[in-house]
Amino acid sequence: MLPRWRALAKAPGLPRRTLRLPDWQADWNAGMALLARHARNGGESAEETLQGHAALEHAYGWETVAQTGSNLLLKGIDRGFAPAALQQMHADVADLWLEHAHLLALARDSLQQQGHDIALAASLQPRTTQHYEYALQLLSLGVLLDAQDRLPALVEQVLCFETDRVLDYLSAPALGLAEASDAIFHPRPFAELFAPLRDGEAFDPSLLAGYLQVQYRDFFLLSPKAQKRTRRLTGPNAWGYWALEVAALVVLYGGDDAALRTCPHYPSDLVDFARR
Repeated sequence: MLPRWRALAKAPGLPRRTLRLPDWQADWNAGMALLARHARNGGESAEETLQGHAALEHAYGWETVAQTGSNLLLKGIDRGFAPAALQQMHADVADLWLEHAHLLALARDSLQQQGHDIALAASLQPRTTQHYEYALQLLSLGVLLDAQDRLPALVEQVLCFETDRVLDYLSAPALGLAEASDAIFHPRPFAELFAPLRDGEAFDPSLLAGYLQVQYRDFFLLSPKAQKRTRRLTGPNAWGYWALEVAALVVLYGGDDAALRTCPHYPSDLVDFARR
């Protein structure tokens, strides 16, 4: 994985958004260094010998690795990595999260065998804002990067089927869902995603233009200080420059997205890749 990712950063293409490239490179290098340290420390082979709390600590180390992989995937989108390259990165990141879920299950079983009354939570717990961001990214990019075949395993093993209306809409075709949950774990901003849509009517992407304007364009026009004062879902990446959920819905449910393509937060080239 690491050699592939290093090669991508050497010929990234044109950035998809305005970046200060030295800052981007520093963030990329820091993330890659963490992944390299993990690999050197034997992170891929220790599960057979670790038991109990040692196994649990090992699993938690994989959470940091999976989060770092997710963060670097977003960095790749920013920097202009080609969709096919992002597709491979998404596959690698999904594998990291699936391995984390696997190691958590092993640790739980080991602790229970040792007599500990413990029930470990899912690898990603989307009721928390930070974990929701990662869950939304995994599912949305699974759609945009033509990797919907990975979504059932992610929903089952990483999320343990703990999903809300947004996550259900993103994974419904892959899982064969006929209905979506009524719950929205984080109403700000995601309740507004569904406000203009009407059950029983054809999906019209233009109805999401207002959501894009308020939750993305207007928000990112605020000063950093004003953004912190604004009640909006927060996470390690300043809650998403890219409206991945909007783009994924357009791919899944169709319609003319011309009204959305003028928004700089709408990743139109990824939509085109998924629709090809």
